[in-house]
Amino acid sequence: MKEAIGLTVIIAAALAQTSIMPAFSIVGAHPNVVVVLLVVWTSIRGRQETLLLIPVAGFALGLLDSQPLGLAMLALAPLILMADLRELRLVESELFLAIVLTVLATLAYESTSLVTLAVTGERIGLLATVLEVLVPATIANVLFLLPIYAIVRLASPDLRRQPVF
Repeated sequence: MKEAIGLTVIIAAALAQTSIMPAFSIVGAHPNVVVVLLVVWTSIRGRQETLLLIPVAGFALGLLDSQPLGLAMLALAPLILMADLRELRLVESELFLAIVLTVLATLAYESTSLVTLAVTGERIGLLATVLEVLVPATIANVLFLLPIYAIVRLASPDLRRQPVF
């Protein structure tokens, strides 16, 4: 049942990412709903559920987005390695971990897209790319993370049964 809910949510996020989110902008960038949701899912729900959702999200984005088919799957691949960070328990705060993972995942996702553009022959300036793409996308995703984190945290029934302290 948990997997079905996760798959439904991630497919809805991919649909929202490709249809609704281009109309919204935070600090000049569009938040990436799929990346943020996968990071939140990793930090709250755990590695096991996330490892199923990452390939589904990559496939759904590949089908719905105007990018090359395998690009979204390739750009989301580093999230598989980041899913292990929650299990290490380097920090107690799941929110802090989610913020750090959002920064890392955004940089990995956007960098993969930019490298793909460079390989296909587009001319990309390094400084302009960092200032106009990577930094605004990272800020937008971190700001978008906070409400998504709160929603997933409240909607996680397994966590509500655990004691607060």
